[in-house]
Amino acid sequence: MPLRFDASLWRARALSALAQLTLIFVGVTLAFVFEGWRKQLDEASDVRQTIDGLITELSHYEKHGGELAQRMEQSVEAWRTEDRAGRHAVVDLYRIPGAPNPPAAAWTSAVSSGIANQLDPALRLELGWYYSEMGGIHANYARLIAFHEREVMPRALQGAGSFYDSDGKLKPEFRVHLQLYEEFVSDLKRLSAQGGELRHKLEALRAKM
Repeated sequence: MPLRFDASLWRARALSALAQLTLIFVGVTLAFVFEGWRKQLDEASDVRQTIDGLITELSHYEKHGGELAQRMEQSVEAWRTEDRAGRHAVVDLYRIPGAPNPPAAAWTSAVSSGIANQLDPALRLELGWYYSEMGGIHANYARLIAFHEREVMPRALQGAGSFYDSDGKLKPEFRVHLQLYEEFVSDLKRLSAQGGELRHKLEALRAKM
């Protein structure tokens, strides 16, 4: 007996297959949507954490940079007081304790991860310039420390007179050293203040997130 074409059975099977395909399509689509949403949340979290790190880093430099600059100025003034009084004095100026370079891990991480590219271009430029300047002046400071260890410390053991020439004037190399030291102090004060300004901008941005 020949098989009969059962339209209702065929229709039921087709609808069942279509329903399964639709379910699979919706499931895959929702998975992609969820994954994209989760990735956006992760990226937003990374940006917030990066900004928090930059705020902490800038706060540190703002506070400690200002304090160090003040101590350095005091050491210069102490030497000048002796010099104005006509007394020989060792040019043993205040040195930053510990590492000569300030922390910059937050900015380095922001750049290497690409998160810095998500910041406003003007703010990104300001931050990039700031950290470049900061690295530059501390590279200059490292040279001052090298001179101090090579020239100042050995003469300090010999006594204050070894810093002066036969006319009783400070030798040229130490006058230059003193000038460069004061330039670094001026740069340190300037960047400490600018660090505070950038911190305020980042805090305002963070508050909107």
